[in-house]
Amino acid sequence: MKKLFRLFLLGAVISVIVFSSISVFDIFFGDKMFVIKDRFFSSNEGRMPFPDDLSECETVSIPELIEKGAVFSDSLMLINSEYPLAENYAPALIDLNGNEVFINECAEKAYSGLKTAVTENCGDSLYIMSSFRTPDEQKEIKKAEGDYAADVYSSEHLTGLALDVYVMYHAGMGFLESDAGKFVNKSCHKHGFIIRYPYYGEETTGIPYEPWHIRYVGLPHSEIITENKITLEEYISSFVPGTFYFYGDYFISRQKEDEIRIPKELHEIAVSPDNTGFYFITGKY
Repeated sequence: MKKLFRLFLLGAVISVIVFSSISVFDIFFGDKMFVIKDRFFSSNEGRMPFPDDLSECETVSIPELIEKGAVFSDSLMLINSEYPLAENYAPALIDLNGNEVFINECAEKAYSGLKTAVTENCGDSLYIMSSFRTPDEQKEIKKAEGDYAADVYSSEHLTGLALDVYVMYHAGMGFLESDAGKFVNKSCHKHGFIIRYPYYGEETTGIPYEPWHIRYVGLPHSEIITENKITLEEYISSFVPGTFYFYGDYFISRQKEDEIRIPKELHEIAVSPDNTGFYFITGKY
C-alpha cells in the first residue's frame, strides 16, 4: 500500500511539472488529447498550430451556418429529469424502411451501418423494439412501470434518437448473452451511437445499466464518450462555452446561439442544440 501511495505521489508530481510547462489547459481522452484553446494534439498526427489571431475566425448565426450548408440536427440534445424537452418539441422523423418504425432522421444512416456491421460480424439481424414514442405513449409506459420509466418529457424516446435494440431470442439484459449484444456494446460508438446508460454511469444518470438502449450522438462524440467511459451528462458539462476543442481532425465547440465563432477554414459543419441553452458546433478543420 505504501509503495502504491509513493507511485501515486510521484505521478502527481510529474503531472504538475508537465502541466506547468503547457500554456493551455489540456484534457486527456484515451490515446488522443482533447485540447482547449489554441493547440491541437493527436497521437497520430502530432502537433499542429491553431491560429492565434482571432481575426482568422468568423462570427456567424445558426441560420447563416445552415444556409452555407451546415447540417442541423438534435443529435447532441441532453434529455433527462433536469433538462426535459419542451412540450412543443417536434423531432424530425423518418419511417425506417417503411415499417412504421420511426427514428430521428439524423440517425438513419448510422443505424443502417450498425445493423449491417452486426450481420457481417455476428451473422445475426439487429431489430428495434422501441424507438420514437409520442408523449401519450410515454405517459402510458410511465403509468405502467412507475419509477422504472422516465417522466414524459424526460424520455429520450420522444426524440427518436434513442433505440431499444435486440436480436431474436435475446432482448433486455439477455441482449448481452448474444454475440450481437456484445458487439453492439463494444462497437456501436464507431457508428455514432453510445450505450446511453452504461454500467459505470448510474451515479451520474440515475438509471441502471441498459445494454440494449443505444443513443445516437454522432461522430466524433460517440468515440470520445465511449473510449473514456463517461456519460453524455459528463461529456456535455465538460465543455467550457465559447472555447475551441479539437479531437483528431475534428473541431468541437459549445456556444451561445448569438455568439457563434468558428475558424474560416471549417468544413463539414454540423450544428445541434444541447437542450441546456447552448449549441454544439462540430466540423472538420
